[in-house]
Amino acid sequence: MKLASRLVLAFALVALFASGITAALVWQAQQQRVHRFLDRDLPRAIEGEPHPPGKPPRFFEQQQRLLRELREANLRAALIALVVALGVGGWLAWRMTRPVSELTRATRRYAEGDRDARARVRGRDELAELARAFNELAERLQSEEELDRRRVADIAHELRTPLQVLKGELEALADGMLDPDPETLERLVEEVDHLALLVGDLRLLSLAESGGLALEPVPYDLAELLARSAEAFSASAEARGVALELDLASAPARIDPARMRQVVFNLIDNALRHARTRVRLGCRLEDGRACLWVADDGPGIPEADLPRVFDRFYRADPARSRSSGGSGLGLAIVRAISEAHGGEATVENREGGGAVFRVCVPAAEAG
Repeated sequence: MKLASRLVLAFALVALFASGITAALVWQAQQQRVHRFLDRDLPRAIEGEPHPPGKPPRFFEQQQRLLRELREANLRAALIALVVALGVGGWLAWRMTRPVSELTRATRRYAEGDRDARARVRGRDELAELARAFNELAERLQSEEELDRRRVADIAHELRTPLQVLKGELEALADGMLDPDPETLERLVEEVDHLALLVGDLRLLSLAESGGLALEPVPYDLAELLARSAEAFSASAEARGVALELDLASAPARIDPARMRQVVFNLIDNALRHARTRVRLGCRLEDGRACLWVADDGPGIPEADLPRVFDRFYRADPARSRSSGGSGLGLAIVRAISEAHGGEATVENREGGGAVFRVCVPAAEAG
């Protein structure tokens, strides 16, 4: 039985019960009053009135007729109450269940593939809140599906290039158009390495976004992490003609050093690709958080691109090729690992040019 039918039946039963109790009480009270009148008041009223032997007084007959009329009136009142309860109850049930029916239809449409299906929100009661929650869920699911489609398309695009290179080189080798010399084999190995790196980065991102990234946090000072990272990039920076500058203050945090090293390496590598003359690394404690930053003196990031620089495969400069601009996963990894540590990653442009990437994580407790 549907909810509307159950509500109508409930209203009808309540009305029937209430009208029956009311009618019974009224009828009992009327009988008591009439009998009291007959037993006490009537003899006094008809005292001395002649009537045939064996025949009740005419007043008694009128009293019995009155009781019948009262009984019929009570029955009609009960029936009218029942009809009114059914009508009002049916209308109320329809009003109460209409949002549920609309929500059910919207849910079925969404399940059948109509991602634009939404429920109408009426009022501010619990049913309206339920419809509003469904609409919010549908919006979020639609956004996630669109994001997943873009991710799949981006991954396919990134995998297609090295696979096409490998296929072309291998077909050329098989046809005898290329000799299997060390240079050709080195190119093939580089493409394979790139594929392996891309797959590894995608797996890391997937684990981080699903909450399955395993961390082994230990007390570690971000100043030491940045100092060692600067040493690792010193040769690369010198080759590019870029100076690495340090502005370090003790910033103890509880982190996974290996994972946080990935964060710093990706930030430094990104900064070196855009810097003109120098890259500055720094860290310090800020309001109970351990923060590090990597700043460059490059051209900066267009304001329209700032909200998306941490997205997968997003490049602020579309003209940058895969070889010169990386896979497009480095900054996405920075954000994923930072959030896995309970922190955040942000970016802003510097006054005078360049960009500053900041990562803040909870500071280690003293002692």
